[in-house]
Amino acid sequence: MSTQLIKPLHAQRLEIRCNVGDAIVANLAVHIVFFFERHLDTRALTRAFAHALTNLPIFAGRMAMVDGRMRIRCEGQGVPFTSVSSGRTLRDAIRSAAQDSGGWLIDPVNGATARWGWGPLCKVRVTQFADDATAIGLSWHHAIGDMQTAMHFMNAWAAAAADKPLAEPLIVEDRAAYLDEHLPADGAQEPGVRCLGLPELARSALYLAKDARKQRTLSLYFGEDEIARMRDAYGNRMRLSANDVVCAHVSEALMKADPAVDRRTLAIAVNARNRCGLDPMLVGNIVTTLNVDLRRGEAASSIAEHIRHNVDHFADEHCDMRINQQFLDAAGAWRAARCVSTAFNPARWNPLVTNWAGFGVYRIHFEDTVTSYYTPLMKLPVAGIGALLDGADGRGLVFHMSLPPKEFEAATSGPAIREHMHRFRRAGDDIPRLHREAHG
Repeated sequence: MSTQLIKPLHAQRLEIRCNVGDAIVANLAVHIVFFFERHLDTRALTRAFAHALTNLPIFAGRMAMVDGRMRIRCEGQGVPFTSVSSGRTLRDAIRSAAQDSGGWLIDPVNGATARWGWGPLCKVRVTQFADDATAIGLSWHHAIGDMQTAMHFMNAWAAAAADKPLAEPLIVEDRAAYLDEHLPADGAQEPGVRCLGLPELARSALYLAKDARKQRTLSLYFGEDEIARMRDAYGNRMRLSANDVVCAHVSEALMKADPAVDRRTLAIAVNARNRCGLDPMLVGNIVTTLNVDLRRGEAASSIAEHIRHNVDHFADEHCDMRINQQFLDAAGAWRAARCVSTAFNPARWNPLVTNWAGFGVYRIHFEDTVTSYYTPLMKLPVAGIGALLDGADGRGLVFHMSLPPKEFEAATSGPAIREHMHRFRRAGDDIPRLHREAHG
């Protein structure tokens, strides 16, 4: 194993003033693994990585606190880049990630400490397998940005490796001011964030210390034919997307699996770039959530319709980024440090689903080889955070959610629940090999 600190080829000095979207993820890091079915040249990857950092220096920066507010200082500090060989195979690694034991595929950024400037904001681990396959594990502090930001970096890395021009990202130093200037005038009338009370803060800290590490990842694969049947069954009154029906379908099943809870709040992360006409190359957390009430016994078709209606009216009714920033600015430094989404409830977890599908992950090329599979590692301090991803080769959708052990067992152990979850699947459906092996 070897680790080196990779720096941008030319240091670009920036000081990014974080906004409310960054504040509510201040303690979170994101971990994702990309798999390739060939042995990639680590030295070539390292050289290209330095070029990508020059294009997106924010990944090489460090956090700082100024007047109680977060900044990202970019001075070419660098990213730890580790190369390691493993006696295991690609199949072993994918199965390990699906079973919550894939931590050996990443060098995780510690979100809670990195927010105070203690440690890098990004780490990379390249693992060479015994069958000549390769995994690239990318871990980054969520304050850097969302999945679209990470994909800007991965595309820049791949372009640099192929000696192709790198797309120019839009990096703004005052994120709040930029969004205030460019967001539509309409939007939500009530903030979608709040500040935790001290008892809630204590309860959250206790959960983090005692129970967060026990969480299990629910991983489900829904094939294209399966999703088409869902859309036909649920979309009687309006046209629904694949994401709408899968989120609704799983939400209904989770409510059935826990008879002790009558209501939860489903938070759907929405990419404001797409919905509000913002520059697609804008770097940062350009997402916010819209909330959908879940009630015991409510049909998945009804949940899907609520999701679709709210997404369609996001820009004029639900975009709360401007009013959320106003709330944070008025809160003061101490209260601002306790800023969370209104969907967060320390006493009863609520599902929050983000969309990682449709970003072109399976078009990432290194040495004429495209990504064969990708997956998050759900090492999270709170329960209920989930993600929707493209299935292997861009076919179907994978749903991941981090759950407490009791809820995980309830959602996976009983044959009735499993049958209900996949009641739209048929014996002849074409399930990609990687998903048969990893998710059943």
